[in-house]
Formats: sequence, structure tokens, C-alpha cells
Amino acid sequence: MATGTGVLTSTLDKRTDTLNKFIVWERVLTFSFVSGQADATTLTVPINGILQTLHAKRSGAGGAAVTATVAINDNNDNAVFSQAGLAESGTSKFSMSEPLAGKIDFVVTPNTDPLSAYTVTLYLRGI
Repeated sequence: MATGTGVLTSTLDKRTDTLNKFIVWERVLTFSFVSGQADATTLTVPINGILQTLHAKRSGAGGAAVTATVAINDNNDNAVFSQAGLAESGTSKFSMSEPLAGKIDFVVTPNTDPLSAYTVTLYLRGI
């Protein structure tokens, strides 16, 4: 099997605005898989802040009943978060209060070959 691709789709950081009126940040990470790609795909993103919510949005795979595992590891490879069994065609929200500093690894692993295009988008929000 081969890995999919992961990209940082957008970033928003309001912590440097005047008087820190809006002290929030957001990152959107998109992981894409096609037929034959079922290995873990890692995207490393620099983050310095407290992760408060993670939304994991999964597309339908069309060809297979795919579930995904989403994991977050800090810059020392310590597990910060892991959730398995996220069914396709759904969105899950997770609340947390995890301080992150440095280069953070976000890993998405489909449980099987999706047999068609399959996308997992992570929306990260924090302060």
C-alpha cells in the first residue's frame, strides 16, 4: 500500500492583533487518499498554543466501508490524541485542552484501501 497526501489547507492566527482582541488560531489540514493508498499519512505542522477543539470531517469512499484513525503526536513522539473507528461520511468533534509547542505530527490512517477518492479534513482551533 502507499500513503496518501496531506496539506495545510489554511491557517488563521489572530493572536498578534491589536490588544490581542481575538486570541485564537485555526488550522485546516486535508488528507487525501485514492485507490491503493491505505497507509498512515503524516503531516507535520508548527503550532504554539493550546488545542481546544478538533473537528474530523470524513468523505464517503464510494468503493469500501472505510473507517479512519486520527492521531496527534507532539515533537517528542508522545501521543497527545488518538481516535480510531471514525466512519466515513461523517463529522466528529472532540474537545480538549492540550498545550502544543513545536512541530506537531497529525496522522490519518484508513483501515482499508478506500477503492476510490477519500478525504479526511481536520479543523483545529485553539488559543
